[in-house]
Amino acid sequence: MSVPREVQVVGGVVHRPAKPWTTTIHSLLRHLLAAGLPVPEPLSLDGAVETVRLVPGDAGQDCWPHQLGLDGVASAGHLLRRVHEATRTWVPPADAVWAVPEEPAVSGSERVICHGDAQPANFAWSGGMAGGLFDWDSARPAPACSDVAYALEWLTPFEDDPQELARRGFADVPDRRGRVRAFLDGYGWQEPLDVVGAVVHRQQLTIDEVVHLGRAGHEPHASWVAQGWPARWRSKMVTTRRLARQVGDGQVSER
Repeated sequence: MSVPREVQVVGGVVHRPAKPWTTTIHSLLRHLLAAGLPVPEPLSLDGAVETVRLVPGDAGQDCWPHQLGLDGVASAGHLLRRVHEATRTWVPPADAVWAVPEEPAVSGSERVICHGDAQPANFAWSGGMAGGLFDWDSARPAPACSDVAYALEWLTPFEDDPQELARRGFADVPDRRGRVRAFLDGYGWQEPLDVVGAVVHRQQLTIDEVVHLGRAGHEPHASWVAQGWPARWRSKMVTTRRLARQVGDGQVSER
């Protein structure tokens, strides 16, 4: 039977359920910290509970005001690039375990360790700038474009429901093309990129991963699967395709 996933923050320390891949993630985080990256510091792994130091800044539902401006969008891209670059020199443990399967190589996108869930709520923000990145459970070896596409889904955003956009702080229709450019410029992306195609592919992969983890009994994924959310999330891919023209038919040429 699945056990609900409980996370508590006490005195700047995050207590969260340990998973089979937690030891691998702690090794990765220590490497990133040594490289000067603003990620959680692993403190302990005691049976079923891990503790990490809280990354300071606004996160979760408090993230939205910070990502409204193009500078904030670009800062998220820049931080993600720094993280990707630092993972290139990390040597995973021989018995490394990942939450989800490794992603296959993609032409024109170098393989790194991707965060796997680089949405605004998992960045730590201050003054409209991304200053940290946490919640690394979905990390995996993958082409860098996987994280780029995932982040662009949220930061473009590929969402057109008025109520949802208002919840995220948008008073007007977002400048989606400008936001895509800002993120890719911040990241320093140099290769041609079919933005819409990459985002749709990543959306389907996200659904597949939720089903994979849910069937294995991991929370909150098991609850999401039981409630039928993966089937509902497929509508996101329809929305992404519908918004293609707002990002230039989804194509970003060589920069």
